[in-house]
This record gives sequence, C-alpha cells and structure tokens, in this order.
Amino acid sequence: MRFATQDGPGIRTTIFFKGCPLCCAWCHNPESQRFLPDRVYFEERCRHCLECAGVCPQHAIGEVDGRVETSDACDYCGTCAGICMAEARQILGRRYTLTELIAEVERDLIFFDDSGGGVTLSGGEPLSQPGFVSAFLRACKEREIGTVIETCGFAQAETFLSTALLADRILFDLKLMDPEQHRLHTGVRNEAILRNLEALLARRHAVTVRIPVIPGINDSEEAMAQFAGYLSGLPPVPVTLLPYHRTGIAKYVRLGREYALEATPQPAAADLERFREVLTRAGLQVTVGG
Repeated sequence: MRFATQDGPGIRTTIFFKGCPLCCAWCHNPESQRFLPDRVYFEERCRHCLECAGVCPQHAIGEVDGRVETSDACDYCGTCAGICMAEARQILGRRYTLTELIAEVERDLIFFDDSGGGVTLSGGEPLSQPGFVSAFLRACKEREIGTVIETCGFAQAETFLSTALLADRILFDLKLMDPEQHRLHTGVRNEAILRNLEALLARRHAVTVRIPVIPGINDSEEAMAQFAGYLSGLPPVPVTLLPYHRTGIAKYVRLGREYALEATPQPAAADLERFREVLTRAGLQVTVGG
C-alpha cells in the first residue's frame, strides 16, 4: 500500500506479509491470516457469465440458486481470476524475491526522502517470516530507507529480537492482559508476547505500544486497570489507542467467511477518552489513533 500515513512517520509504503500465528476476532486484514494465497469474490461485480466455471481445472465453480459458488475443490490456481474481465474473482498473495521487493520499494524513494518516511512491514505477522524479513531490513538499511515493523509480538524470543531489532521502530500491538481472555479472542496465550515486549524495552529500542480498543472485549474497567498496571511498570513507552472499526467486514464476505463481531459497535469518543484517562493517570503518554 503506497502513500500510507498511519503506520509510522512521513509517507510510507506498507508491505503486508501473509501468515499470522493469531486469529483475532476483530482482524481487519483476514486475507493476511493464511500463509498461502486466498481467493476473494466480489459478488456485486459478477456478470454471471460463468466463463470462470468453464476454465476452472478443478471444476470447482458453479451456479447454485442464482449464486456463483466455489467448492472446496478449489486449489487457488488463479485461472478464474485471470479470465474474469469484471475482476469479480481475485487471488490475494504472491511470492516475492528480495530483489523484486526492494525494487518495488525503491520506486518510492523520492517520497521517503521528502517526508522522512520509509517502509512499514505489516501483515499478517512479518516476524513469522524472520529469514526473509531480516534480509529485507538489512537491504533497506544499506539503502538508508527507514523501517517500521507492526507486530503482535508472538514469536520465539531469540528469533523475535534478532529480527525486530533490525527495524528503526516497532509498533507493538497489545490486545489483552489476561492470558485466558487473550487465548479466547486471539487463539493464543500472551506470555511470550509480554516477554518479547519487555525484552525490547530493556534494550531501549524505539517502541510504541498500540492497544486496539474493542467494545465488550478489552474496554472494561478491569481490563483498563490491567493495561495501566502492566504498562506503568515497564520502562517509559508511548501508547496509542486504536479504536475498533468495521471497515474489514466486507473482506470476510468476499472470502466466504463469517465475521464474529457483527454486532459490535465502534467505540464512542467518550469511551476512548475514558480509556485514555485511565492510562494517563498511571503516568503513561497516550494518544488516540485513527
């Protein structure tokens, strides 16, 4: 994603790596959860010409009760996407070599230089591909391109530190403090995540903690107190509250997946301010993001 302005300083190019060890109920990039390519179907664009069904090698596409559907026989080959003139079918995710990805980034050097921007590695979870990410970060450093990693923090400690410390700044997502609640809503417990955050801060690396504020999940008085108590006991670290939004719901429809938080509203400004005040009273530097 070019010309990004929310994922670090200046004008940035954000690279979304596929694959994530978490499966957060509120994830707004569900297409990045799998390590392999995903297929998406834009029903509103479909002309029902069924040319896709005619070329599908697996005979996985057909019309059922007026709807064009794809069966589990699909192997994500992309033949249907290649023939669809309406772009109703697309395959998300492709392989890059290091040379190819650096070439994509270098197209934007003039914007980085003028704005103090650079590259942000997002996902998915970039640190789930540590070998490639490490090589990419070193290549960026050689070219004096600023780098930021967005991470959930879930990785083996040695791998996490050796890769994350190559970036200029870490945007570290902290979702819940209670280990069992964290497992319930993300699929994993959070002990390793907290250890990795503490290790980063012990090395005085540039880190911003980001808390996605999800109504009914992590915005109770108890949850806010847990965040405040934990973060106030760490070396000083800026905190950004990220209000939950519903813009990713359409992605679940296109992926043919159910969205677990269909009834969850976006947080009100007053609720975000209440959260901010709890953290501020604990001595933390807090901003509310977009």
